[in-house]
Amino acid sequence: MAIPFESLIGKEMISSDAYDVGEINDVRYDPFEWNVVGLRIKTKRSEKLAAGSGKANLLIRPERFTLNDVMLLGQPLDRLRDSVVPDNSNISSLSSLISAKVVTKDNLLVGTVTTAMIDTDGWKIRSIAVRLDKTAIEAMKMKKGLFAKITAEVRTGLILSCMDMVHLNEPMESLRENIMILD
Repeated sequence: MAIPFESLIGKEMISSDAYDVGEINDVRYDPFEWNVVGLRIKTKRSEKLAAGSGKANLLIRPERFTLNDVMLLGQPLDRLRDSVVPDNSNISSLSSLISAKVVTKDNLLVGTVTTAMIDTDGWKIRSIAVRLDKTAIEAMKMKKGLFAKITAEVRTGLILSCMDMVHLNEPMESLRENIMILD
């Protein structure tokens, strides 16, 4: 099942034995393989997970869960400790990808990232949603309404690199065949 990145943010994470682990505040990922490395959690009682004192940010490896109003984990708190990994600012964050400019192989502006779609079955980022720039819409010969914005889904396989900007491995002229219009 693929869900938008922002649907995870702010969700309370609850262990199977009903402990409130904390709130999800980001998703860390590998920008080469597009795997989710961990869910960044702001804990309320970090001593329960042996993560230090006070409120701490932890990185919990993704696993199977039930997602409704909260994220219900499939394991009790004492087994959750095995899933905690060190959070590191060197690991890419999805929150820093949102609002990044997207450019083609020929350095033409496509638009701005609005969200990322996460496949929670395999914990992979499958695509990003990009609000297309007016010049990109014209270059791809798309029609839009008077005030309508066009958002397109771009598969992560089309992304060459991701730093301050998202660089695609396709030129503008062939991009239209490789994206899916969302609205």
